[in-house]
Amino acid sequence: MNVQDTDKLQEGAESKQEAPEQLSRPSKAPPPMQADQRPPIERGAHLLALSTLKNAEIPFVVAGAYALHLYTGIYRDTKDLDIFLKREHVERAMESLGSMGFQTNMHDPVWIAKAYANDEYFADLIFSSGNGVAIVDDHWIERANPGVVHGLPILVAPAEDIIWSKAFVCERERFDGTDINHLILARGKQMDWKHLMMRFEPHWEVLLAHLTFYRFSYPGQRDHVPRWVWDELLERARNQHNEPEKKKLCRGMLIAKGQYGVDVEHWGYSDARLEEVPTYRDYYKKDQASDQGLTGPDEND
Repeated sequence: MNVQDTDKLQEGAESKQEAPEQLSRPSKAPPPMQADQRPPIERGAHLLALSTLKNAEIPFVVAGAYALHLYTGIYRDTKDLDIFLKREHVERAMESLGSMGFQTNMHDPVWIAKAYANDEYFADLIFSSGNGVAIVDDHWIERANPGVVHGLPILVAPAEDIIWSKAFVCERERFDGTDINHLILARGKQMDWKHLMMRFEPHWEVLLAHLTFYRFSYPGQRDHVPRWVWDELLERARNQHNEPEKKKLCRGMLIAKGQYGVDVEHWGYSDARLEEVPTYRDYYKKDQASDQGLTGPDEND
């Protein structure tokens, strides 16, 4: 696999910087690849979407089930193709896919558009996380790894940025923490942890929570998370105190809006997405104004 071929070069550079504990045990190699079981019609739909965007020279990376398969060997039977791209390129991507017969729509202006090949198979055009935090920027493209999907060379989203995006998916019916654990197990030794720590500012507690789940899940591979990361996060936690000015703020809405809705609707807490995430707040206000007939469709473009 192209993604895994980069490991040896990265390991040689990173091994010189690792702490003694990091070198005390060998890394666990990624598990064997599970076979891709997608039917030909699904492969064709996804290949058409990818080749269309490549031919249009639209910068994008592949994430979701395909990236998980390339990085960890785990095959997941999903009907969708997750394509991550910058917001400024979404409209052109929709136009290009529309010219090839895809039915496109802006599903949610905060984070996702969709392109349907038919009722069953489609591509998600993702430009942020649903809470507006993990915005797709140049780092997603510049730090991507080469890969191949159905014979087509593509770029695979960086494992660090995939973790950043998935970390906020903690709903009762969907929790992406297991994907994060598998990515760290397969790629932790090669990951850029400084970049990951930067991504989680100012939401470092979310990273600490997921790393704790990883530490519990894989007691024999705890060294896949560098010691300095633990030291830094735990030191922050030790020095953290209540913030009186945020007594009625619920950041749970950033990770599980379905489960923390009661806090906002009935207990008087404010929604952290509206208070602390400008991207979410701006598009939420536009959507609310549009619903009340205060703005026309042009203002939402």
